Amino acid sequence: MRKLAAVLLSVSVCFILLSCSSGKSTDNRTVVWASSPEFAQYIELFNITHPDNNVVLVYKDNPADCLPPARDEAAPDIIAGPYLRNDKTWRTFKSLEYLFDRQILSSEDFYTQLIQAGKQHRRQYLLPVSFNLPCVMFASENSSLVTNNYSLTVDQIREIAAGFNQQNKNGAYTKMGFTPLAYPEFPYLVARLFNVNFRTEKGSVVYDNLALKDTIKFLKDWSGSANQSVQTEDDFAYKYLFMPDYRQATSGRCLFSYTTSDELFRFMDDEDEEIDYRWIYKGDSIPVEDSLVMMGIYKDAGNVVGATEFISWFLKSENQKAVLERKSKANLDTEKFGIAGGFSAVREVNDRILPLYYKKLLSNLPPSQMISVPQKLPAKWESYKEIVIEPYIQDAVHSEVLPEMVSYIKEWEKQVLNN
Repeated sequence: MRKLAAVLLSVSVCFILLSCSSGKSTDNRTVVWASSPEFAQYIELFNITHPDNNVVLVYKDNPADCLPPARDEAAPDIIAGPYLRNDKTWRTFKSLEYLFDRQILSSEDFYTQLIQAGKQHRRQYLLPVSFNLPCVMFASENSSLVTNNYSLTVDQIREIAAGFNQQNKNGAYTKMGFTPLAYPEFPYLVARLFNVNFRTEKGSVVYDNLALKDTIKFLKDWSGSANQSVQTEDDFAYKYLFMPDYRQATSGRCLFSYTTSDELFRFMDDEDEEIDYRWIYKGDSIPVEDSLVMMGIYKDAGNVVGATEFISWFLKSENQKAVLERKSKANLDTEKFGIAGGFSAVREVNDRILPLYYKKLLSNLPPSQMISVPQKLPAKWESYKEIVIEPYIQDAVHSEVLPEMVSYIKEWEKQVLNN
């Protein structure tokens, strides 16, 4: 019922917009393109308190891939979503320097790394909205095995997990601390930690080939030294890891299960004492998930004044607190974590407000100085990562000879670009 209420709310807001004529916004209407359906809740609260500024929502699964707008489509005033930071999309946004020059917003309210990520040629074009971080979860009853209080490196995960392994008299594994290849996203995370540095340059995806080879070698060594072999890991995963990640961690069959902050806090109850977690880092960096949500004002916005009013309202900690309070009292979309499905880009919200609703954060908030933003990535990055990068690393770890990435790229072009 909660999901249905959230969907109906989102649909009703979108209907208001779709019933209007196409073209630029009227003076009192602010059009928001957003990839997060929960923006419907934020917009409803804003409209209640700002009757002279009618904000309406258009849901876009990937706003970055919808620019520029179609000719018969209402032009947006605000765009909010992932993958807005690339060479193609920068030019579609207005400079937001005036928000700071006029002290409408303060850069000090945001995480430094995130606010800097929204700059191009030293000018602010995008503002950070929300982000997520990688972590491992484990059963609280195994806490004595995890002596690090807040975070773990992949080397520490490997070492601790290996000590949890157990075989029966026939040599078959009945317990395996962690199986890195059982999670398609985890080898990709290792690649990021090893500075493979996937990014766009002149419209193409480039990366550090040597670092990618080091990633593959590291994963092969992990499987061979800690878990006997890649095939042994595959067999164990097939036999025991068919359940949801949360249940894997509490089943007693494995020690660690890989997840991200949005998934972790989506299903972890405030009173849940069964599960604990640690952030994953390397050096002094915890990598932000690629799906970092940013927000900007479209260069041809018809209502810049209205867009400015909504953005300045939404990115204030007291208003995000009101949003969370309202969501909690009305049981609206409680399956979604935090603000726009992640940690808020506003530091005070994470430090003082989110722990009131997600009590597990009280013992382990992510350290702000360690947050590291992803590189600029293309609008279609999710499909590229799922069809090219993740399968390539998996196949390379399973193979004696490195495969050619070009065949994976051709498959992506066939599935995505040619449709």
